[in-house]
Amino acid sequence: MGNEGLFDLTDIDDPSLGAVFKTSRNIVIVGLCVILFLLTLQIFSIVDQIQTRNWEKVSGTVTNAEWDWDTGSADGDSDPPIVVTVAYTYLGENYSTSTYSFVSTDWGEDPEHWLAIESIGIYVNPDNPSEAVYLAGWTGIMEEAMEGFFFIGLILGLYLVIVVPAWIIYAKVRRDKD
Repeated sequence: MGNEGLFDLTDIDDPSLGAVFKTSRNIVIVGLCVILFLLTLQIFSIVDQIQTRNWEKVSGTVTNAEWDWDTGSADGDSDPPIVVTVAYTYLGENYSTSTYSFVSTDWGEDPEHWLAIESIGIYVNPDNPSEAVYLAGWTGIMEEAMEGFFFIGLILGLYLVIVVPAWIIYAKVRRDKD
């Protein structure tokens, strides 16, 4: 039978800096493609979010902040999302919103954090004052993109910290056997 089979490790090349850089480059390229694909899926939300850059900023008051137990978490092990309701006045009329941004619903902090804030800035659509967001313009998009870059960095870091040393050790052991 010998070395035949699905996991024939005898033909793995010795690690070189060029090979490590090539694989690292491929990890980054695949990660960027995944981010671009996910952004493409949200293109309409992204366009709506960009249009908020010219909305008027008004001061609002947090009226409620709580865990959204009805939505729950996707895996059942993590905390559910947080819903924050902000009341604001625009041109003498009272409104409320719970929209963080058009590309994200994650308010991030615990409800206690939001309830402790006396005044909060909200961006209001002057053409439709009942529509308002907490993050306006490119800020919301960049926040989501940074999360994607974080995961690319995490995967690349794991490759460089775990796979590359294992590759080097494997090559040394194989060389010592020969």
